[in-house]
Amino acid sequence: MGGHQTVFLLTDERMALHAPIPVSTRNTNNSMETQYLEQQQQQQPSSQEEAAVDHHHHDPGTSEAPYENCKRITAIHHRLLRLEYKLVSDMFPWVHTQQEESGNTSSTSYTSNAAGGALSHRLQHHPQDHDYSLVPKVNLRTRRFIPLACHPASRETIELCHTPEHYDKMKRTSILSEKELADIAVPHDLYFNNWTFLAASLAVGGVVECVNAVTHEHTSSTRAIALVRPPGHHALRDRPMGFCYFNNVAVAAKHAIQTHRARKVFVLDWDIHHGNGIQDITYDDPNIFYLSIHRASKSEKHWFYPGTGDHHEVGEESAKGTNLNVVWGLGGMGDTEYAEAFRNVVLSALEAFDPDLIIVACGLDAAKGDLLGDCGLSPAMYYAMTNSLLNTCGQDIPIVIAQEGGYNPELNADCMEAIALALLNEPWKEDPTAYEELTFWSSKSLLPQHTRHVLQTKNPYTIERYYYHAEQEEEQSKGIASTTTSGHATNNHHNHTKVPRTRAHALASIKRTNQVFQKSIQSNPRFWY
Repeated sequence: MGGHQTVFLLTDERMALHAPIPVSTRNTNNSMETQYLEQQQQQQPSSQEEAAVDHHHHDPGTSEAPYENCKRITAIHHRLLRLEYKLVSDMFPWVHTQQEESGNTSSTSYTSNAAGGALSHRLQHHPQDHDYSLVPKVNLRTRRFIPLACHPASRETIELCHTPEHYDKMKRTSILSEKELADIAVPHDLYFNNWTFLAASLAVGGVVECVNAVTHEHTSSTRAIALVRPPGHHALRDRPMGFCYFNNVAVAAKHAIQTHRARKVFVLDWDIHHGNGIQDITYDDPNIFYLSIHRASKSEKHWFYPGTGDHHEVGEESAKGTNLNVVWGLGGMGDTEYAEAFRNVVLSALEAFDPDLIIVACGLDAAKGDLLGDCGLSPAMYYAMTNSLLNTCGQDIPIVIAQEGGYNPELNADCMEAIALALLNEPWKEDPTAYEELTFWSSKSLLPQHTRHVLQTKNPYTIERYYYHAEQEEEQSKGIASTTTSGHATNNHHNHTKVPRTRAHALASIKRTNQVFQKSIQSNPRFWY
């Protein structure tokens, strides 16, 4: 890795003000909410493990009802500040020594007011008592993270993607009574209080500000992390959905195009849920490429929120070929499956589109241990995916990592720390042999150079064999006996080794997506200019 790289870091504690109204103060005339709360009391999971089995789109983060956790961006923020202190201490040991001698080993770093350019804004009556005493101070001259101020997005900016009616309805929630707010809440999906509009406006404004920072002509860094909430990728043009109120990433991408900060924007969404809102808003825009890797199933038994994002959805008219979905129909997808998706789809699409700006809709709920995603990504893979984007487009490509979902605050911090290390050009120091099943991509490997020999010797399967086993499993599941397939298996000396079901499914899904992509770009000549 090369160079002393810095990264913009943005968050704002006012976003934590958006929280569910406590049950004790709610009006229970809302029959849907009353029924839901009664069910929660009767069917409260006995452990986090049991809660993780439920694939509804909610977070069992509170005792009264499962909602998106307002503490998660604070957990990530604290972790990144500690990472910065460690990196600076390793590089400049005397900084650490001087602070110990002066007794100044901690501070309320990043906590001045927003007007003064601070990263964080503390309110007098904040609902969370964030303890910054454990966050060590880093001298501004040696800082690796550059703090950015967060301001609410303007109405004009938000309406790049949303209707005036939707904006007005959201703004009105600031003055509604608790009874009125409870009446418009949707169990499992949406909640409101009088701070929701402010928090959602700050989340949009935060991602937009990161785009402005990394694309500025005289920028000090082309990389940024936006720790924002509520998330945004489900929000539609005319209504909120799935904990999302305004579409943070879509607005930022449209803003970049409209203000000529970028000609082409590549949006990668690795949240485990499909970003139906981003797809809906950008589907006919040839200047924005949206690619999502997500779980989706429409069957009633295995339905996974929001149930959208099919392989065949590739954009329309002049934007045909600028929308791709890598769809997992199963849980349990891990490092190997995602490496295959990057190898066969993500990086080739990124290279073909040749964007001026990358925005990652960075949900962290595909990580192993998340309460909802039921997948298996390691922090090392988040590091590898981020690093591969930079290696494919060049180290100077402007990139914004925008927080989306993620329902285990401590795990979220682990994964975002790995992403930050990649953005900071810092090496991944864990034992590479622990991730030896990750696949590689010719000269542009997702992994460091020294792990490739391990991969080549430990992986006996070829892509073709994966496809064969995927087809065989599909036929077996339907009870169909195939003489052709069984004959092929008899002559294959690898037939005694069964390909893991998740990898077989992943490769079959990736094959379909890649076929659709190749066909769509052949019919759209703008890809070749």
